[in-house]
Formats: sequence, C-alpha cells, structure tokens
Amino acid sequence: MSRNSIPPRLPEALVLRAVEAAGEGIVIVDGEHPERPVSWVNPAFEKITGFKATDLIGRNLRVLQGGDREQGGLAELREALAAERGCSVLLRNYRPDGTMYWNRLRIEPCRDAQGTLWWLGYSRDVSAQREMEIILGRRADELDAVQRRLEEVDPVDRLTGLQGEHSFELALELAWFSCVRDRRSLALFLFAPDYFDIYLETFGRVAGDSCLRMVARGVAAAFRRSSDVAARLGTAEFAALGIGMDQALLEEHARRVCDRVAALAIRNPRAPLGRNVTLSATVLLVRPGGANDWRGLLGEGRRILTTAQATGIEQIVVGDYGAA
Repeated sequence: MSRNSIPPRLPEALVLRAVEAAGEGIVIVDGEHPERPVSWVNPAFEKITGFKATDLIGRNLRVLQGGDREQGGLAELREALAAERGCSVLLRNYRPDGTMYWNRLRIEPCRDAQGTLWWLGYSRDVSAQREMEIILGRRADELDAVQRRLEEVDPVDRLTGLQGEHSFELALELAWFSCVRDRRSLALFLFAPDYFDIYLETFGRVAGDSCLRMVARGVAAAFRRSSDVAARLGTAEFAALGIGMDQALLEEHARRVCDRVAALAIRNPRAPLGRNVTLSATVLLVRPGGANDWRGLLGEGRRILTTAQATGIEQIVVGDYGAA
C-alpha cells in the first residue's frame, strides 16, 4: 500500500468534538469493573435519557430501567456482555420523571492499546416508531379481533354522517403517533349542546335527532382540511381533530362553531339559561412528546367539558394536555 493511500490520523480533539456533537446518544462503559459503570456520555445521550452526565457517570445503566427488569432484551444484553460480543436490543427505559420511552441500544466491545475492555453504546429513542409498529404490526389474532369489532360497529354515524365513536378513536390513535413522529401539534375539539336532555324532554326524539344533525353540520363545516376528522361520540357529543393548527386560533375556531349553532336559533324554551340551543366546547392541545396518551387525552377532554357545562352555557375551555 502506498503512503498516499493511508488515511491521515485525525486529531483526538476533533474526534471527541465529532462524537460530542453526534445526534445519536453515545455512552462509554468501563468493561473491567464488575459493576460496569458509565465512564462518559455525550450530550445526545443526556437528552434522550433525561439524566445529566453527573447523574450517570459511576453508575450502571440499569438505572434507566427503573424497576422494569423483566425484559427479554436485558437477558440478551447480559449474554452479549458475558460473551464479549456486540448486540442490538430494544428496551423500555424510564426518564427521571417516570416517562417511559423505547430505547434502541447497540453495544460493541472495544479494547484499547493496553488491552483494557470498554463497551461503546449507541442509543436512539424509537418510541414513535415502536408505537406505530404496535398499532400497525399486531399479531394475526389481534388483527382478527380488531376486524370483528369493526364489523360490529358502523364506522359512520348514520344519524349525522360524521365518523362514529369507534372510528374516531382509531383516527385519534393514529393521529397521536403521527404527530409524535412528525413533531406536530394535535388539537382535540369536543362540543356538546347545553341542556340537550331538557330539549329531548320537551320536543321528543324526532326533534332531537333533527337538532343533532344541524349541530353536526355546524361542526363538520369547520373541519374541512384533508387531515381534519369530525365525529359524533355517544348521544350528543361531537369531536374533531386538528393537526398542526395555530395555537392562537384554537379558541376562535371553537367559538365560530358555537356561534354557528347559536345562529340557527333552535328553540329550547325550558332551559334554565337561554331560550335557544347553545353549544359548549373544550379544546386540548397536545405538544409533540409532551404528554401522556391518546386515551387519557379523550377522557380528560370529556371531563373538562362536563365540568364546564355545569357552570353555564356557551362555555369554551382551551388548555394544554399534560400541563402541570
């Protein structure tokens, strides 16, 4: 080999700078010590795990599993360490605040010039991908069960033409993980007519169905983008999803829907407040990677809407889901 074909040796400071600036989490573990303590981490590893370098150095990486020690990936990891060979595993890890994330960890053994054993670890947060795999890659028996449920429930609400409740939950589940993956915000809108039970008592089911169809048209008219979803939940509750909407416009958007229904002047003469059918709304904004789960989002939105309606009519509550 000619001298010109030998790659130049890079300065150690430059190599260290490149490793520190890497977007992938990198950790170096002392392979000679029986406890295999962490010796060094880069900033990306701190960001992924939520732990500061000072909290990790000198400790075993098992701190990232918390009490969740019965994982198949951990057994595979232990075998690789004992055999001094590299491996790649998927682990459930936990940040200091208890938030769970999926960690794709790859380890490789490395011996320095003195023969000292070190382990190099490469970490990536693959939570969004993993959740999508769970949704889209279910086992055949799970898919059959889902298909049976879909066959039992019409995806379209026949009264209003909007999506049905089950169909909406599937749409919300997929939108949730899509927004996490693409780092976009997700807004859940919930609407319900005030004192609708009194309206039914006064005018009966036929008039009630007609009222719900008019409210549904008002909701649907406000959510026409290809990414928007509008649905009827339960008897007299409506929901919609808005992806990537401007936070400053959420309340205004909800108010336009409420105003559109108020403009219909549907009489509700026995209502304690007002004499026409009015609408109340709740809007919850989910910031990418900042909250809990889609089921909790829907449940919290419904609780907030019920509480708001108990205080009066035409209530509009806007908030961040998962905010302290």
